[in-house]
Amino acid sequence: MVRNLVLGSFALIAAFWSFIFYDRSTEATQALRVRDDRIARLEMDNGQKSVRIEALDQAVESLEAEVSRLELARQLLQLDHRIAQIEVIRQGPATDGSGEVQTEVLFTELDPDGNPIGPGKELTLPGTRLYVEGIVVKFSDSYVEEGDPLRGTSICLLQRMFSEELAPDEGVALDSINQHPLPFTGDDLPDPLYQDLFERVWDYANDPAAAERLGVRAIQAEAPSVEARAGQTYRLELRQSGGMTLRAER
Repeated sequence: MVRNLVLGSFALIAAFWSFIFYDRSTEATQALRVRDDRIARLEMDNGQKSVRIEALDQAVESLEAEVSRLELARQLLQLDHRIAQIEVIRQGPATDGSGEVQTEVLFTELDPDGNPIGPGKELTLPGTRLYVEGIVVKFSDSYVEEGDPLRGTSICLLQRMFSEELAPDEGVALDSINQHPLPFTGDDLPDPLYQDLFERVWDYANDPAAAERLGVRAIQAEAPSVEARAGQTYRLELRQSGGMTLRAER
């Protein structure tokens, strides 16, 4: 009887501890599951955050590239390059004794780097107010922004110089629109696009549809002027996407 009582006690104790162990084991398992779930959610959240961060980085990179492109486009649209230099050699009474004021200049065309192209032309004009007339071909701004090799800048066909005392139709010729102007001569012939424009410039000026097919947005004659002073040098410039300017160099 005592033996049965002892065995029963042991059985109860074993059952108690078995219950306690099972309960604790279940709690631990549940805790591990909760922990694993949290880890999984954190990993998912971190993965989603990584994806969002990567997307934001790409968006920022794209925006920075667009800002850089727009800034470059803005600079290109405002860029001027020199196309000619006008040096006033002498200004004073006419040598024929007429008493009129004459202005003698040395007109020199320049390459894109500002270096002389060929020998300059010595010109004598009556008066002091000098005009330089040229036909300006302006291409669409998109070509300028993209840096198109053929249409990335306006082009100018210089025609003549005149003054307040010399009518335009009596002005001194600089270039013929049927010949290649100096900036486009050299070892390589101009692209057929330029050649066609040079030879048919007024046809395109009067045919907007044909001009648009070439990417041309405007063709017009311009004649900036300046009150010339003895000893002064002036530069004739062409804006990348616009027209001509004439201003003192020094």
